[in-house]
Amino acid sequence: MLNLTPWMLLAPLAGFVVLGLAGRWLPRPLIAAIGCGAILVAFVLAVVNFFALLSMPTADRSSDLTVWHWVTSGTLSIEFGVLYDQLAGVMLLVVTGVGFLIHVYSIGYMAGDPGYWRFFAFLNFFIFTMTLLVTADSFLFLLVGWAGVGLASFLLIGFWYTRPAAVAAAKKAFVVNVIGDFGLMLAIFLLFNHFGTLAYQRILALPTYCGAFFCPAPPSAGLSVSFALNGPEIIAITLLLFVAAAAKSAQFPLHVWLPDAMEGPTPVSALIHAATMVTAGVYLVARAAPLFNQAPTSLAVVAGIGGFTAIFAATIACVQTDIKRILAYSTMSQLGYMFLAEGAGGYTAGIFHLTTHAYFKALLFMAAGGVIHALGGEQDLRQMGGLRQKLPLTFWTFVAGGLALAAIVPFAGFWSKDGVLSAVWQRALNDPAGGAGWYALYAVGLVTALLTGFYIFRLIFGVFLGSYRGAAIAPAHGGAPAGRTARGTAQSAIAAATAASGPSAPVGRGGSSLAGVHEVGLAMGIPMVILALLALIGGFDGVPGHDALGALLAPVIGNSVGLAAGSGLFWLSLGLGLLAALLGIAIAWARFGRGQRRSFAPSPNPLYQLLARKYFIDEIYDWVLVRPILWLGRATTTALEGLTLDGGGRGLGKLTGRVSGGLRALQTGYVRNYALGILLGAVVILVYFLAVGRL
Repeated sequence: MLNLTPWMLLAPLAGFVVLGLAGRWLPRPLIAAIGCGAILVAFVLAVVNFFALLSMPTADRSSDLTVWHWVTSGTLSIEFGVLYDQLAGVMLLVVTGVGFLIHVYSIGYMAGDPGYWRFFAFLNFFIFTMTLLVTADSFLFLLVGWAGVGLASFLLIGFWYTRPAAVAAAKKAFVVNVIGDFGLMLAIFLLFNHFGTLAYQRILALPTYCGAFFCPAPPSAGLSVSFALNGPEIIAITLLLFVAAAAKSAQFPLHVWLPDAMEGPTPVSALIHAATMVTAGVYLVARAAPLFNQAPTSLAVVAGIGGFTAIFAATIACVQTDIKRILAYSTMSQLGYMFLAEGAGGYTAGIFHLTTHAYFKALLFMAAGGVIHALGGEQDLRQMGGLRQKLPLTFWTFVAGGLALAAIVPFAGFWSKDGVLSAVWQRALNDPAGGAGWYALYAVGLVTALLTGFYIFRLIFGVFLGSYRGAAIAPAHGGAPAGRTARGTAQSAIAAATAASGPSAPVGRGGSSLAGVHEVGLAMGIPMVILALLALIGGFDGVPGHDALGALLAPVIGNSVGLAAGSGLFWLSLGLGLLAALLGIAIAWARFGRGQRRSFAPSPNPLYQLLARKYFIDEIYDWVLVRPILWLGRATTTALEGLTLDGGGRGLGKLTGRVSGGLRALQTGYVRNYALGILLGAVVILVYFLAVGRL
């Protein structure tokens, strides 16, 4: 079978090397051409390879290509290979396709940034590491790509390194992801100890569990059971894999890095935290489905954590005022949906929602970037409003993304979210214990759907309807708002604009305060339109009776759990999900969309304060983890370096000085003193030998 994966890896790697070495001396159009061209090449190759895969018989839709032999020692042989199969093919289309659109969007968004070449180099490096992650044919090189993605995210989140908040956010993301990396390494050690290899072909060729609880796929023929079903070893391995997945995909309690990561440029938010990096955990669970199917207990943990994170993050998003943080918590919530589906055995539903989420969440971040760009860097929802007429393209694309996120028919999110709920309901029906816990998770999914409709349209109504609530935006050269788009300079830009134009116009007093607001250009607008179209039609695969994605992925991850298409329960689940989303939108309209009732002022309500402070998780971590570790570090530094090493070294020096001083006092230069010393020494020796002789 055709396998162009090495060239898909080489294209972004070449772009990164060229831009990293020579980018600072290249003109900006050439930088953009190299950065975008490298990803376009990778995307074209991914499309060609995908259609080649579809043309092959089902049994031949996999190619494991060894690129080089890395280590050979006795019976141990480690090769670097790339695997192209149905799951890798779908992921590559998402990574390179959405990644290319975000690269194009960055041409306009980062146009005035002095680190233009560095930004595109980092973007290319990220696509390279993400491609390696999803195409590696072993857990060893999965780990390499996994760590590389963490490094790329660190570089991109902290891109504006002169801002302390961005640097702190980058370090926070790196530390939390290292926790996940450690879990992945432990799982790899256990797998190697059990199999003597880390290659997918050996480890993942396990019989699929098919018991009383659920039956995601028929058992494989001719394979012996490699683990005791739900045994301690397989549970340990799968839970460690999930620790890695939870850290990368920002699931509770390893979620704290994602909201702070919004300190990076908006294209970074769209690329890393909506379309690709955060979905790596979902990919890992799907890739390791044969392992997870041997551990129903681990699957229950995956579903429980996913469901809890979905509603946990959605409640926080309902009160946030930073438009990018609202979308960040939305991403956490939607990732929780994906894990909920996978934990219920609906691996295809999880990957399907991953795909549609890449479309509409990247679109939402781009549209939010258009708003931020137009307002000179402002991200506070309380300083916005009334932008619909000034930003018509941004408004309609934002609405398209919002409808898809809220899961309104016929937008993509409607079909993929229904797949998640359908999997959970069917899992509850299959549970011989009655499925109470699974029914509770289904209810969590419905409540999350209501909250999703509420918070995304609270955001849309607050940004685009009513009257403008912020400082005046004065026109600059070319009609663009004054100042750079970086958030770190946004306030100074707005202040400069305000000083230039006088006091800001009161709310509802004409449009003079928005004189400098302008619509996005072609470089930013075209990717937004394409993603809006995908947000509308990208969920066609979920239409009842049409499950091409499930049929495609079945040989890799098995047949997914789900309600029978066209059944009464199927239509009931579909209707309940839609009703919950519409109810959330209606509440948002009643509170923020109707008339002038658009107050986003903080409320003294204890529940509001609890949500606004994000359940005090950061404060708890600070008191329970950060401060004790810092205290221990300082105490160790004082005891080890100050008292033991430094103090001990000084004490030894003083002791040596005193001993040498005493010995120096004996060096008088008088012969009689030396003779006396010799006599005393001889007496001491004589006494010693006499004493020994008596003993």
